[in-house]
Formats: sequence, C-alpha cells, structure tokens
Amino acid sequence: MTIGEAIQKLIPKPEETLERFSGNQEFMEMFIKKFPEDATIQAVKDSCQTDDWDRILTDVHTLKGTSGNFGFEALFNACSQVVTAIRAKDFDGARAGIPNVLAELDTVCGVLAQVE
Repeated sequence: MTIGEAIQKLIPKPEETLERFSGNQEFMEMFIKKFPEDATIQAVKDSCQTDDWDRILTDVHTLKGTSGNFGFEALFNACSQVVTAIRAKDFDGARAGIPNVLAELDTVCGVLAQVE
C-alpha cells in the first residue's frame, strides 16, 4: 500500500491535513508514516489498563491532539468522547469509550504498517 492509499483510508479530509503542513505533501506524509512510533501510543495503551484517570486524561488528550492534527477523525472522535467523559467525572462512560480508542488506534497503526 502506498502512503497516498493509506491517507485516503484514514483521513476523510486530507486537504485540511495538508493545510496544517503548510501544503507540503512530502512533509505531511513523512510525519504520518512516523505516527506509529509516537511514544504517546504506548502511553495510552499502558494508562488505559489502569484506573488512574489523571494519567488516562493526559495521555488520551495528547493522542486526541495528535490525531486531530493528522486528520484521523475516527481516532480523534473516540479520544474526544473519553476526554469529555473524564472531565465530567463520568468514569463509567470513559471506561466504556476506552476500547473504541484502542480499536481506532489499532486501525490507524495497522493501515500505516502496510505502507511500503
């Protein structure tokens, strides 16, 4: 799979993502390819195995920002739901949303792992 094909699968509005990279397609593609190496991914996976809501909030909020910048809307929306629930002290709602965050994260990383 090419990076262009991966972008089409993962980013519903690639033109908006490209704007955030000042129109530099090569720069955008380089950063998207490196996304699976981001330390935040393992931090989210680790913190979501705990009930440390402050840590989960920090890690998922960071992932929310990164996924939003890259235009990974499904991952961004999953993270947003968990962040909103934690801030509202709705820990059952947050706990229910965590599997969706992890599934969307796996989807993004899985697609990017197929890039040649």
